[in-house]
Amino acid sequence: MNTVRKLIFMGILLPALFITSQPVYPGQGHAPKDSHAAKGHKKEKKAHHKSGGHKMHLFTADWHDTLNDQQKIEVDEMHLQLMKESGPIKAMIKVKKMELAVLATDEKADLKAINQKIDEILALKRQKMQKRFAHIVEMRQMLSPEQRLSYDMRILHRAKKSKK
Repeated sequence: MNTVRKLIFMGILLPALFITSQPVYPGQGHAPKDSHAAKGHKKEKKAHHKSGGHKMHLFTADWHDTLNDQQKIEVDEMHLQLMKESGPIKAMIKVKKMELAVLATDEKADLKAINQKIDEILALKRQKMQKRFAHIVEMRQMLSPEQRLSYDMRILHRAKKSKK
């Protein structure tokens, strides 16, 4: 019976996880009819970081606003590289978390297998963090000292607000 569950998971539930991980709505950017927006609830839009939307800096210009054309190209290339490297890792983490949930809800849950799956998830998270911070170091190297001030403030601000 356990083999049947695994086959069902791998054949039906796992592909469904990938399909449902990014909601797709009809039209361009329109929410479904039963969304908060349709019910009259307004949700503040977060300004995209390239639009100069965040104004946490009192005296220094936001680092995005001070980039020259060459730096803009370098930043885009670095961000693209980071997305290419971290995207598959994020997807694997989701899959491993689903596998962990299946293991934990099994009739004869095996703690050794559960702990091994947790170790796999943590190893993937470690990889993701290492790539992110390597990216931060690389970004800092291409910025001027004035731009670094604003960039560093953003990094520290994000660390302060991050999930615990």
